[in-house]
Amino acid sequence: MITRRLLAAVSLSLVVTGCANLQDVRDFAGESARLSAYTELTTRFRDTYEREQPYLSGPVEQQAQANDKRRRDAYPDLLKIHQGMVLYMQTLATLAGDDTFDLSPAVNSLASGIKAYPEGGIDGKQVDAYASMARIVAKWMTSAAQERAVREMVTEGDPSVQAMLDGMAALVSYYRKTNDNERKAILGFLEVELAFAGAPKDKLLAALGKAQMQAKIREYQIADARYGEAEAGIASIKEGHKALARNVDNLSSAEAKARIKKFTKDIKDIRSNLQAASAY
Repeated sequence: MITRRLLAAVSLSLVVTGCANLQDVRDFAGESARLSAYTELTTRFRDTYEREQPYLSGPVEQQAQANDKRRRDAYPDLLKIHQGMVLYMQTLATLAGDDTFDLSPAVNSLASGIKAYPEGGIDGKQVDAYASMARIVAKWMTSAAQERAVREMVTEGDPSVQAMLDGMAALVSYYRKTNDNERKAILGFLEVELAFAGAPKDKLLAALGKAQMQAKIREYQIADARYGEAEAGIASIKEGHKALARNVDNLSSAEAKARIKKFTKDIKDIRSNLQAASAY
């Protein structure tokens, strides 16, 4: 009787310990899946010409139209990069015991691959990584929650995760440069035109122009903050998943738990900062 009770107590302890080990993985993957800054900035990138168009004319506008077509052609694949990463993290969180994600509607989005977008830093490495990630998600998304599955998915997935996050970081940097060019063009236009609106008859026009400039300056300040937060979020997810892969056989160690918790907190703080910026 004592032996049976002892075995039962040990078994319960192992179960509880296993759940505790996976709690940190579950929290990290869940927070990573909820970081939406990349998608929002991708949409802003797509819509660059809509914001520029009122201030353009002649050959400059023709070039802007050509750029607009390339952005809109690339947009579905640029979104799929983030969707693939989100689905990977949702699958990992589910394997770690999170039951808040419904994976079935999103899996079809991974069925087709992505095309390279060299000017934004997406090349064959990311194309291959996306295909690999799709296979990994399909392999594990129907598996039961268990520590072994988490270990194997993290180990198998880390090279693709790192490549995809490198691509996302390159894209956000490219989005920022595109936004900088837009800002210089629009604010430069307004500065030049306002200099010629000093006559009394142009007082209303000058006031409207100044209000537009102030609004645009504020818009670009908020955008700059969002680019910075997105870059920090991608870096935290990248380092956090790397830490998982390095400690995958020792997730209960104090050092591993502390590192993973730190990355989770960083991502959560970044998400909160982005939500606060959106309120302005």
